[in-house]
Amino acid sequence: MSLFNGKNQNQYIAPAQMLENRYKSSISNLLIVVAFTAVNIFLLVTNSNSYFLFSAYLPYFVADLAMYICGKYPAEYYYGDEIFYDNTYFALMLAFAVVILLVYVLCWFMARKKKVGWLIFGLVFFCLDTVAFVVLNGVYSEVIIDIIFHIWVIVSLAGGIATHKKIKKLAAQSAEPVYYENGTEDAEYLSVQSEGYITEAEELQQVCADSPVLRMADPDVKSRIFLETQAAGHYIVYRRVKKVNELIVDGRVYGEYEALVEMPHNLAAVVGGTTIEAGCGADSKMYINVNGETVAKKLRLV
Repeated sequence: MSLFNGKNQNQYIAPAQMLENRYKSSISNLLIVVAFTAVNIFLLVTNSNSYFLFSAYLPYFVADLAMYICGKYPAEYYYGDEIFYDNTYFALMLAFAVVILLVYVLCWFMARKKKVGWLIFGLVFFCLDTVAFVVLNGVYSEVIIDIIFHIWVIVSLAGGIATHKKIKKLAAQSAEPVYYENGTEDAEYLSVQSEGYITEAEELQQVCADSPVLRMADPDVKSRIFLETQAAGHYIVYRRVKKVNELIVDGRVYGEYEALVEMPHNLAAVVGGTTIEAGCGADSKMYINVNGETVAKKLRLV
């Protein structure tokens, strides 16, 4: 849940990719907090009398206090008998405010690497920021929007933690081998069952016929998507990453073709009993076939 997030409602997104997008959207709010707080502190020290919402309170409070005790505000802000601290204190307090912002940046950076402990720390840290805001300011009409924003960020970060758990659970379901005994032999395979039940013999026959998974597809790598479609209950992508063409089914790479200069080729896989093919013919026509039927095609010009 991000404050600034749009998406194409007509595009099919695989469950794993959907969770990844949701997680990234949640942790991006940490950067939004840092950006707006940094802008507000800059506006504060330049006496611009402007303030943006979506800001963390504690670093701004530290900068505000530094401005006051060091005599940086206009004369009408003071009684006239104050003793001000020198610029050394002002610089130290601003540095402390920057350190608080860097803590949020560090939480975002580590959470981006799926270190969810840092996201939990960021959530706790922002909860303390919210408590400090309410205790030092109270609750009245002028600060309601600020409080709503703080609650929004807290809910978003908590949602990111929950999404991370779902990602781990989905990964465990996709990667955990299941063993069935058939006579004297064991069949090892990966299985993610959908709704409904099938017999052990039927599932064993289906999985043994399936093509092996080469690896999980990297959703963040720079790539050129030739064709993508949803057919027979599968999300199919035919794309090129650097000099490798990949056949991806439901977020898993089942076939690849590596060549600096591409020649006609066909990538094929059997997934859940469905034969899926993707490639490019001698006539430069790219295609995706499912059980022998063309479900997507395009003429490749370059």
